Amino acid sequence: MPATSSRERMVRAAVELFRERGYAATSFHDVIERSGAPRGSIYHHFPEGKQQLAREAIHWYAERTIRALDRAVAAGSALDVLDLFVAASRDSLVASDFTAGCAIAGVTLDLGIAEEPIRTSVAVAFERWRDALADVFGREGATPAQARRLAHFVVAAAEGALLLARAQRDAQPIDDVAVELRTHVRAALAG
Repeated sequence: MPATSSRERMVRAAVELFRERGYAATSFHDVIERSGAPRGSIYHHFPEGKQQLAREAIHWYAERTIRALDRAVAAGSALDVLDLFVAASRDSLVASDFTAGCAIAGVTLDLGIAEEPIRTSVAVAFERWRDALADVFGREGATPAQARRLAHFVVAAAEGALLLARAQRDAQPIDDVAVELRTHVRAALAG
């Protein structure tokens, strides 16, 4: 699918909007307006409605992160991967003037009981990030259980720092968490 297709533009627009507004406050109208896609194309590409668009946007966003982590793994150590994981969120938040957080978190916070397929997509996205990080930690000597715990710790700390930084309109929480994560991961992998 070419990057300029209306479907791709709608998925990317949904990601941007979820990062800024969350799931509940994003409408199909918003997605069409942001993407510039023809009005009728949204139901053509997403016949299951907003939930299908959300699932695909979550998948696209998670895969983009996984690809960046894979590139970092090829270029360096677990600490390099950790730095990239945290810095990418920080840089994106700062570039948006603190208006755009994590798209997956933006959807997660709005989930209701009727949106089980989306909850599953969110859970899978976070699991994929955790698994990618755990693989890196395992390659550097962590046991499978330790690697999984470290990966959960990194994802949870990074997401929490992003939320704090967005609320405070200041990157300092992310910077502080990055230092502590680096210290903790380095010690865990050394010991």
